Amino acid sequence: MKASIEIGAGTASSAPTRPINWPIFVTVFFLGNVLLWADRSNFSVAAVVWAKDYHWAPSTIGLMLSAFSLGYMVMQPAGGWIADRFGARRTLSGTMTGWSVAVLLTPLAPGVLWVTASFRVLMGLFEAPYIPASASAVARAIPNNARRGRFSAFMQSGAQLGPAVGVFFAGALLAATRSPAMIFIVFGLVGIVFAALWWLYARRYADPAPTGIHAQSEEARARAAHPSVPYRKLITTKALWPLYIGYFALPYCQYIFLTWLPQYLTQYRHFSLAQASVLAAYPYLVAFVASNATGWMMDWLSARGWHKGAVHRKIFIGLGALIYASCTLTAANAESAALAVTMIIIANAGLSFYVQPYWTMCTDIAPHQSGSLSGLMNFCGIVGATISPFVSGVIAQATGAFVAPLELAAAIMLVAATTAIIGIRVRPIGELVK
Repeated sequence: MKASIEIGAGTASSAPTRPINWPIFVTVFFLGNVLLWADRSNFSVAAVVWAKDYHWAPSTIGLMLSAFSLGYMVMQPAGGWIADRFGARRTLSGTMTGWSVAVLLTPLAPGVLWVTASFRVLMGLFEAPYIPASASAVARAIPNNARRGRFSAFMQSGAQLGPAVGVFFAGALLAATRSPAMIFIVFGLVGIVFAALWWLYARRYADPAPTGIHAQSEEARARAAHPSVPYRKLITTKALWPLYIGYFALPYCQYIFLTWLPQYLTQYRHFSLAQASVLAAYPYLVAFVASNATGWMMDWLSARGWHKGAVHRKIFIGLGALIYASCTLTAANAESAALAVTMIIIANAGLSFYVQPYWTMCTDIAPHQSGSLSGLMNFCGIVGATISPFVSGVIAQATGAFVAPLELAAAIMLVAATTAIIGIRVRPIGELVK
């Protein structure tokens, strides 16, 4: 007799049926997200040393930083489908193992640009399914609209804390060992061990699912009845395009800070590398708090009936865009280094307000295809992330300052936010594709 297959999990009927413990899953996924973003950001610290050793121009640094985003972008649509098809448990373990091996190999030949860039691309390919998997897990396990915001925000907030961890510990390792290679060796080994320990635990359980009264609520039954649509409809449905356009701005703006902040602080604001490593961590720590606060505030507004027209989501898109744009423009033109750093810290909090509604709206619109939808959304965002470091580097090299790149980012943010607020309709995917 053929074994039946569980759609979205890729498991046979003989596989475990007891859902994995949700608090444990959320915590582990959050920690994995911290590591994922730490591995993205630690290269910016090593690049400061390698730029001097191998005479990299700013445009070369930007190209190397963008190499990761190229792999991440190419794999993102398939990565979201993988997250839906094979489930969050497997996705977490498999992707973390793959990207950690790529991190471990990154310092193999830093002087040979194509070799180093290849490992950056490979890291991006393996990271692609991870974050869509968190959206998929939240959509499946949390049917209550007034609770999804906090869980989505917590797992996604690793994106804010991770760069702080990556930059701080990369700077500490560099200061202690004087070897950029040790940054990647330590981070890569941590990821490989983490993935192995996770799978030893998670293989005994099924993927996250609602339990108890949450599984029997009217909202849970309604979401369970939502139809899935052909994958191509997620691409061709014009009603989804404002979601994609709005999200484009987030990684574009975020990756300027993520990839260029240590270089900006050392070359344009004249801090030492040790000072820059510490200062570069502050914006992300503030953003971590702002990110989780956004999730709780969205749930609070939803519980009080502010969910019509997705007001409880869109209000934070507008707030975040205004904070980011105003603070970034101030930082770009400030003569005081202290004022510039303060404004960058607040601008990162604005990005946290801006990002959380998008990932939660994916869980609102497509309960059974949140991984696929968020993967396509993230693809559009990573287009911005891919061009952002390189374009910023070219503009900075041409102008001899970092004012113009930051002004361009502020303009992109305001246009994208306006498009999202006006155009996004948060309805079941089956209604949007009609």
